[in-house]
Amino acid sequence: MRINLRPIFFIFATSLLNVAFIYAQGEDVMVQDSTKFTQEELISQRVDTLVKYVRKQFYKNNYGQTIEVGEETLKLARQIDDRNAIFRVSSLMGNAFLQLDDTLQAKRIFFRTIQEAEKLNDTTRSLTTARIDLGNLYALQEKNIQAIAMYKKAIPLAVKLKDTTHLFILNYNLAELNLDMERVTAAEEYVAKTNKYVSSVKAEAYHAVARLVTGRLYHLKKEPYNAVPHLQESIRLAEKSGYTDALIEAYEEFAKVQIELENFESSTDLLLKADNLKKEKYKKDKIRAIEMVTAKFKLNQYEQDLKAQTLQNKINQQVAKRDTTILWVKIASGILLLCSFFLLRANINRIKLLKNLTKKNSQYLEAKKLSEAQVEAKNLFFSNITHELRTPMYGIIGISSLMLGDKSLSHQSENLKSLKFSANYLLSLINNVLQFTRMNASTEKIKWSEFDLRDLINNVVESSKYLNTTEPNSYHIEIDENIPKILVGDDIKVSQILMNLVSNASKFTHDGFITIEVEREADKGDQISLHFSIEDSGIGISKERQKQIFTEFGQTYSTYEHQGAGLGLTIVKKLLELLGSSITLESEPGKGTNISFILCFDKITEELRPAPVEFNIDTSIAGKNILVVDDNKINLLVTKKILERYGARVIVANGGKEGIELAQIEIPDLILMDINMPEMNGFEVAKIIRSLVRDVPIVALTAVEKEKVILNNNSSLFDDFIIKPYKNEDFISLISKYVGVDVY
Repeated sequence: MRINLRPIFFIFATSLLNVAFIYAQGEDVMVQDSTKFTQEELISQRVDTLVKYVRKQFYKNNYGQTIEVGEETLKLARQIDDRNAIFRVSSLMGNAFLQLDDTLQAKRIFFRTIQEAEKLNDTTRSLTTARIDLGNLYALQEKNIQAIAMYKKAIPLAVKLKDTTHLFILNYNLAELNLDMERVTAAEEYVAKTNKYVSSVKAEAYHAVARLVTGRLYHLKKEPYNAVPHLQESIRLAEKSGYTDALIEAYEEFAKVQIELENFESSTDLLLKADNLKKEKYKKDKIRAIEMVTAKFKLNQYEQDLKAQTLQNKINQQVAKRDTTILWVKIASGILLLCSFFLLRANINRIKLLKNLTKKNSQYLEAKKLSEAQVEAKNLFFSNITHELRTPMYGIIGISSLMLGDKSLSHQSENLKSLKFSANYLLSLINNVLQFTRMNASTEKIKWSEFDLRDLINNVVESSKYLNTTEPNSYHIEIDENIPKILVGDDIKVSQILMNLVSNASKFTHDGFITIEVEREADKGDQISLHFSIEDSGIGISKERQKQIFTEFGQTYSTYEHQGAGLGLTIVKKLLELLGSSITLESEPGKGTNISFILCFDKITEELRPAPVEFNIDTSIAGKNILVVDDNKINLLVTKKILERYGARVIVANGGKEGIELAQIEIPDLILMDINMPEMNGFEVAKIIRSLVRDVPIVALTAVEKEKVILNNNSSLFDDFIIKPYKNEDFISLISKYVGVDVY
């Protein structure tokens, strides 16, 4: 595994380079009689002195002092609008926060610096450095796409300024990232530019890494012989310059090349050298980590001292007031003496009240425990019942899918589509109940991925059209053209939100219209802000009912026509809260409903997206022997039909005991195992099979939640898990992973 060069090379090299450019303008300040300077000139001298001090503290690893004095310097620099000082100090402070692992503060500073520079049309090296700083932050967070975009944005200004050193660093960083992502064409472009610009710099460390990325490129292109001289030269230069990180990576890369050339002894020597260097580096990193912890402690200590000083000032003020009130206290003491009798009586009453309150608190705690137990029981009930419902749903959806693929039943396609839609809708309801119990029982996590918002909304609308076929509605989708094709966010939760809202609108609207509108608002930082609106011309909701529909099991109407579980809007509200948003509802009975909310997404440009990987699973399991163990005959039939469609030979076992026998007789390539079975459950069967047939992969095929399977002590008996119902493509893809066929 490669050593990550970026934390050292990106931050140290660019920060040092930035400061070198800045101070090339002149370090010395002539000392003159202060009476000859204006107030602005005095502040300017003070700013220059503080900037030098902040720079020294940063390179001494005194990050707390860097940040503390940096804040003071920024305030003074803004007073006299010293843009150069503002950008210099901001870069140092941002990198100080980065060294302290406070990436949030670092990103805030880098982003603010870029905004200020762009607003003022600043074309100095400060803007280039700020963009590199932000790109470094993205790279350290392994957000390669964002890092590449920021580095590419910095290149035009560096070209305009003829800043060859910055151009070398930018192209080297881009070469490294594209090599990491195995993007050969892009890597070739930036490796060539890296070698072009390195000729104008003298530092041997720069030449070492330039040779290293060249060697890596040849290795990636399957040209190990061409990689050898570049990696040898990289090792020589890295050793000469003392650049340990580059030397470790060069050793490891050269070792991989030697393995491909079948020079195994040489590869072993190189790996031993890399390992020894890692041990030495570990010792140094340990010392540096201690220094960073010390810096964090000092920064926290400074904040505590500041709070203590503020508190002391308040105490001093209170002491001054106390002296003033002493006289009044003496006068009041006589009055208080007269009141003491009444206070004593009041104290007796207070003691009685306290006893009653203690008793009430005890009763409340008992009631609270009982209530929590009831909630837990309710959640467990919902969880169990949904798991049980998933098993027959697997059979219904599977069989309807198989029948739709049967050309001899094409005359029944409409009926089969209706059957499958009804099954999918029922499964959606089951999943909503399960998700509802999850939301109340544990913390949901946001899962970020790339998705096409337009495709997502079209799928939601198509799925909702079947909800009202007797009096069909017209659907209108209006999406702002300024919204990118690809967004980054939790598409599953967005789908659930829109599906619930559009389904509700479809159910409560008859022969009317439903409009889904998405508009782009002002971006929030580096995120896109989108305003969603779902409007219908349906029956509407009264003011009274609007207060109840977002509560658990709340329904707008209780008639048979509009019956439902009453969970949809509750789930929508909870999901929006999880995504940092809230819901707005406007409605009147008979005049329709409008529901809106705002969500933020990361943006990604099409040119930076990795090329899609072509995937073919048509023959990936053909001819493989697969044993399916399940006590449910319908599930066995569905699974058998799906596997046979892809050419597999399927052996079925009606329960655990038969599965154990067939596993020994047939010696299958793969075993699909149900978990919930009578007599012997899936864990018990898998344990016995493992002792008899050790090398056969076993995959759990179950309606039980994956998390519950993993939490079982015997979960290691299974190589993988797939939850019923599933997509056929995902199912076959997972099986292909274990039957020894490369499907790519």
